[in-house]
Amino acid sequence: MGPMMAAMMMKMAMLKVMAFKVLALLVGKALFVSKLAFLLATVIGLKKLFSQQKHVTYEVVAHPHHESHSSDSYSSAGWGRSSSEAAHNMAYSGQGQ
Repeated sequence: MGPMMAAMMMKMAMLKVMAFKVLALLVGKALFVSKLAFLLATVIGLKKLFSQQKHVTYEVVAHPHHESHSSDSYSSAGWGRSSSEAAHNMAYSGQGQ
C-alpha cells in the first residue's frame, strides 16, 4: 500500500508543477501582449505628436431658423410656436363654416 501512496503523491506533485508552468506561461503571454500594446500606442502617439499635418475634427449640425409669427397668420417655416388663437383657428378652420 505504501508504494501506491508514494506514486499518488508524486503524481499530485507533478500535476502541481505542470499547473504552475501553465500559469507562468499564461502570465508571460499576457505580459508580452500588454508590452506590445503599450509599444504600439506609444508609436502611434509619437507619430501624431510629431506629424506636420494639423487635423481639426468637428461636426456641422444644421439648426432650423426661428422666425417670429404674428397671431393672425401662421407660417410653416421654423420651429416657433404660434399663439393659441392662431392654432385654434388653424385646427378648426374646416368645421362649421
